[in-house]
Amino acid sequence: MLNLIGLVGLGLIVGALSGLFGVGGGFLLTPMLNVIFNIPYNLAVGSSLCQMIGTATAASLKHSSYGHIDYRLAGLILMGSVGGAELGARLLMMLKNLGTITVHQHVISQMYLWVNVTYVILLSLIGVSMFLESRRARKRAPRGGVVETRLSQKIQQIRIGPHISLPTSKINSISVWSIILLGFAAGMLSGLLGVGGSFFMNPFLIYLIGVPTNVAIGTGIFQIIFTSAYGALSHFLKGNVNFVLVICILSGSLIGSQLGAALNKRLRGAYIRYYFSWVIFLAIGIILIKFLLNTGYL
Repeated sequence: MLNLIGLVGLGLIVGALSGLFGVGGGFLLTPMLNVIFNIPYNLAVGSSLCQMIGTATAASLKHSSYGHIDYRLAGLILMGSVGGAELGARLLMMLKNLGTITVHQHVISQMYLWVNVTYVILLSLIGVSMFLESRRARKRAPRGGVVETRLSQKIQQIRIGPHISLPTSKINSISVWSIILLGFAAGMLSGLLGVGGSFFMNPFLIYLIGVPTNVAIGTGIFQIIFTSAYGALSHFLKGNVNFVLVICILSGSLIGSQLGAALNKRLRGAYIRYYFSWVIFLAIGIILIKFLLNTGYL
């Protein structure tokens, strides 16, 4: 009974993160299921992906009612992310063939080492940059969640056609190829590092293209429906889904996603980015702790 209540509570937290920040929450849910509830990683991953379909759908409906989803943008990103995810998975297999390495008298694969190093470096750069920018932005007058950077202005000025207008994202004209390549990059990182693409996609949209924070988050959570469905189907066919576990988590995450989406509407973009930077730091902390445990330092 205590485990059931704990699973529902964990689902509530993950759902709130999904609705508020547009992330899948697997970075938190999967290790917590293993560490706290002793659920094997294969079932934790498969069941997490399965429940995320429902959570992302519920959050997307809420964000859609607020006008926070740019469907044109989402479609172009998905076009690029599919190929990117495949390349990322192939790069991961190349790393897997590198063999093992000894760290602190513990033998670990070089793939595990380099994936974690890459993950921590990338998220540290994104988290620190977002933290510093959002702290400054909180002191300025509201700009509708739009962050104007030199890079985003240059990307919007690329003249390689065709071009598209994105009224929901407040972008008059942008090259279709810029968005597809952005989706490709995020998909590649997702396939390589095994984390939700929204962890990278949301900052990319905000800082590289100039999409309003709320729209970037709503569009990100909408895409999670499709990426989670693909991953869940794959794990279901491998027997890695426990539906009792899925129902327990989903019963909490459905409520949490609605609360998170409602809070997203009430917060300024600068504050959302500021809080999201702390979520990134939390993800880095979890990865570092797991690495130190696996290498015997803790």
